This record gives sequence, C-alpha cells and structure tokens, in this order.
Amino acid sequence: SYTVRTIYGVLGIKIWIFIEGE
Repeated sequence: SYTVRTIYGVLGIKIWIFIEGE
C-alpha cells in the first residue's frame, strides 16, 4: 500500500541520517 511505502521511506531516511550522524 502507498501509505506503508511512505512510512518505510520516512523511516529509511531517518535511519540513514542517524547512521550518517554516527
């Protein structure tokens, strides 16, 4: 579903930024 993809996309970006922050 589109909503699920959007949520996974946002979480993926947040995790990526968090890892980059490390």
